[in-house]
Amino acid sequence: MLDPLIRRYASRLLAAPTVRIQALGASRVMLTVAGFMVGVAAVPAIARHAYFFGLVLIAAGRLADAAASAVTLPKPPEPFGVYLRQVLDMTWTASVPFAFALAQPDRALAAMFLMLGLTARAAALTSDAKLPGRLGDAVGFGAGLIGKFEIFVAFALACVFPDWSSIVAYGLGMLCFVMTGFRVALAGQHRP
Repeated sequence: MLDPLIRRYASRLLAAPTVRIQALGASRVMLTVAGFMVGVAAVPAIARHAYFFGLVLIAAGRLADAAASAVTLPKPPEPFGVYLRQVLDMTWTASVPFAFALAQPDRALAAMFLMLGLTARAAALTSDAKLPGRLGDAVGFGAGLIGKFEIFVAFALACVFPDWSSIVAYGLGMLCFVMTGFRVALAGQHRP
């Protein structure tokens, strides 16, 4: 929901650093892979109850992801780079609930519920590309309810308050299902 606003401010803040990163020869794909690797390093940290360190890794991974978006090149992103970014982003997003399931096996059901909700959200977003005229990001409040920023905030809350991770997981999972329902309903309205 807040992704467009955050993206606008992040691109301004990251403009100077990304110019330096580009000067070093880093590409969008390199930043995407680096962000994924740093973000996925949060899994063993969280699994070992090092929640704050896990949050630092999650934030660093998201920062690299934002930098990959902010990199300006004379040509548009390669299709492979866009594809890779989606695959790695969805894999990373599912890895955090998995880490909490490892850390707190007694709360694994909540983590699995969140993974299911995130999967439904991802399926609705990626299936959008198959629709003629695409729904896009500006499809209304409910259909854009959960974006990367909201997911980051939920993961941060779970790291700061690990005893509440089940509540965070169930809440975010339900919101993902609500968003998916809105997107499916909108897609149904756009049928020929």
